[in-house]
Amino acid sequence: AARRLPTFGIKLKWNKQVFENVEVDPSKGAQAFKEQLYQLTGVPPERQKVMAKGLWKGTLKDDQELTGLDWTDGVLVAMMGSSTGIPKPPTEKTVFVEDLSTSEKQKVAAVDPPGLVNLGNTCYMNATVQCLRAVPEFREALEVAPITGAGGDTAEAMTVALRDLYKDMDRSDEYVTPSRFVQTMRLTFPQFAQTTPKGGFAQQDADEFFNELLSVMSSFLVEQGKEFKFEGKRNAVEALFGIDMSTEMRCIESDDEPVTRGTDLQRRLQCNITSDTVTLEQGIQLGLESELEKNASTLGRNALFKQTRRIRKLPKYLTVQENRFFWKRTPESRDHQGVNCKILKSVKFSTTLDIFDFCDEELQKVLKGPRDEHLRDKMGRKQAAKDGDAMEEDDEELQAALRMSMADPDASAGIGIPPGFRGIYELFGVVTHKGRASDSGHYIGWVKQDGKEDDWVCFDDETASHCKTEDILLLSGGGDRSMCYLCFYRAKE
Repeated sequence: AARRLPTFGIKLKWNKQVFENVEVDPSKGAQAFKEQLYQLTGVPPERQKVMAKGLWKGTLKDDQELTGLDWTDGVLVAMMGSSTGIPKPPTEKTVFVEDLSTSEKQKVAAVDPPGLVNLGNTCYMNATVQCLRAVPEFREALEVAPITGAGGDTAEAMTVALRDLYKDMDRSDEYVTPSRFVQTMRLTFPQFAQTTPKGGFAQQDADEFFNELLSVMSSFLVEQGKEFKFEGKRNAVEALFGIDMSTEMRCIESDDEPVTRGTDLQRRLQCNITSDTVTLEQGIQLGLESELEKNASTLGRNALFKQTRRIRKLPKYLTVQENRFFWKRTPESRDHQGVNCKILKSVKFSTTLDIFDFCDEELQKVLKGPRDEHLRDKMGRKQAAKDGDAMEEDDEELQAALRMSMADPDASAGIGIPPGFRGIYELFGVVTHKGRASDSGHYIGWVKQDGKEDDWVCFDDETASHCKTEDILLLSGGGDRSMCYLCFYRAKE
């Protein structure tokens, strides 16, 4: 007969790890047991599949009664599930409101985050800066960067100016006038200081500003923060936003021409828009494939090649640009210079983006395990709801579960990507454009608020107003209204 005691020392098997003599108190219930496993392995209770042959049927449910079961010391309990990291105890000292400074109290009490004053067609800058402000690791990289701005280097001064601007925004409970940042920006990037024939500052392209800004930041954000590591990358920009791509160049006209393969690093994916493009995913697929003419050595002449790109390592923060602007030639016009045009077509996007189909085979292998596990878990819950209870696993099924739990836990989809990542990103920021050309119109930033499922803030320069997810999904385009131009996604836990 089983020896019954208030507590038992079990053997827990998870991944390649075996935990001996884990003390379990059945009287505390299943939820407390799962929380104990979370503290031990870092696998959240909602991701756990806990099995013990002979103790309970199927996987352990939250309402399972643990007392009265045939517990023994050394009984084998198998667990499946991906870890999010062992929870850490709070390290920050509790600070009470009455102990805060006046500016800190204003920050806590602020209803809306601050907007930015438009200083002469700077809406493109304002919208982009607001979206980047929602990336905490980027903020931390600015804080720890070894910069002073005292050496006369305009690029370093630009980095300091952005860091200080974010500090000003943290202290403000209304709009902020970014005078120093704008002045430094126009010195660092002369193209953004261009003026119109009437003497005012010209409108600029938000995507061009985004790329120029990150290029400058990459030279100075070279210190790792507490919450993120470079893991082989040279700076915080590459570590947070860099998309490692694999490339393949194949001749369409001759199978004898050698296939050229390589790698490169990008900061964003591009969504190409044609008359057939309906969704963001379709446009991204178009942006990953292109045709070009180059010399084919086996043919002794120029030939048509197809270039295919796929993602080999994912960033934690994924940016997608919709290619809405293009230059149209006007050979019959008086000046023959052409005109700047915009594609107004609606391109539907969602609050989540599944990038599995855009990845190369090796990366898909890393993502497939968690995706299959999620699918099995989803199907299992449906079956359990239908049948009322799961069937007890036999020895073969239990061994299969154990083999799955021993999958390589070190396989990574990219820097900062959470364990068990399925390739699903969530939308947290959007830059929209309203107008007919990139050198005119108006840009607005839209940022999701942390910890709030359906709360977004619309940053129309100095005006910040709350909106809902349904308002964001209306920004797909069509007509002369504001439409999505830059999408900012982050890896979903």
